[in-house]
Amino acid sequence: MSIMHSMSDEERTRYKALKTKEMRDYNSDLISDLGISPYDFNMKTQFYDEQRRLVVGIFPSEFKKSKGFFFELIDSDLNPVDPDRKVYRVPYTPAFEEEYELNAKGSYLVPIEELKMVHRSSVAISKMSAFTGTENTFKVTQKAQEAALSIPNAPAPMEDAPYSDMTIRDYFAIQFLKPVSAKTWLNDLIKNK
Repeated sequence: MSIMHSMSDEERTRYKALKTKEMRDYNSDLISDLGISPYDFNMKTQFYDEQRRLVVGIFPSEFKKSKGFFFELIDSDLNPVDPDRKVYRVPYTPAFEEEYELNAKGSYLVPIEELKMVHRSSVAISKMSAFTGTENTFKVTQKAQEAALSIPNAPAPMEDAPYSDMTIRDYFAIQFLKPVSAKTWLNDLIKNK
């Protein structure tokens, strides 16, 4: 049972404000690197919807943040559920009403598997550009892409890997033009430069 059930409304409000401040303080470097307001960074509780999908409730205002909405997953006592303190991002999504189901609390149900995990190291290196091109990208057919460029294909279903998924090994491979990545397509690209 959550400790919040034994609190008065006033105590719950103070407790939530304290936990939110602690979470934002912990993530202050990331918030700064992202160049976002601390109010665009919050916490969410995951739960199962009627279809037994693990989801979070995202409010309309959170879909409308120009740089996206960022959060950590918490338990019923407002403590992070992940010891690694993973951060997730919901990108600016103007068509959220058409894409997601509205629940009784006025939020839209977004499956956990659709969330983008924020890679702190990528953001520390490249700030918000770590997300450039990871959503709302122009789709080009495979055949047209191959005709335009004779470069190795990235793994399906993406036509390229997001910058935010780059590993240190990938960075070294690109920086020094050495095919040492665990991604075969990236090594092929370097070999065919």
